[in-house]
Amino acid sequence: RYVDATLTVPKGVLYSLSSRNLAFNRELIGPTMMQGLMGEAQPWAHFGDIWAGWASKTVADHMGVGTKSGHPYIKHNKPPSPFKNLYKEYKSLEWQESVIRFFDT
Repeated sequence: RYVDATLTVPKGVLYSLSSRNLAFNRELIGPTMMQGLMGEAQPWAHFGDIWAGWASKTVADHMGVGTKSGHPYIKHNKPPSPFKNLYKEYKSLEWQESVIRFFDT
């Protein structure tokens, strides 16, 4: 069932972005969407898009432009593996505590 539930993310609030369902104005904010290398051999595994979301939201707030978030338009049916993901992402979970302070300044 499709639900069109889109919300404006308030200024000063960061959110976890997923690059699976993403649209943005390339001319206005495109360069902020550069993601770090993600994948098996990368130390931050799947966090590149999350950090790109924090960076783009911080810049959008500074520029005074809005950011929206909502339900995906494309359904992702791959079942999650919480323990595999935790193993892949544990370093990123630790690093995010330092990274988040950077975006707060």
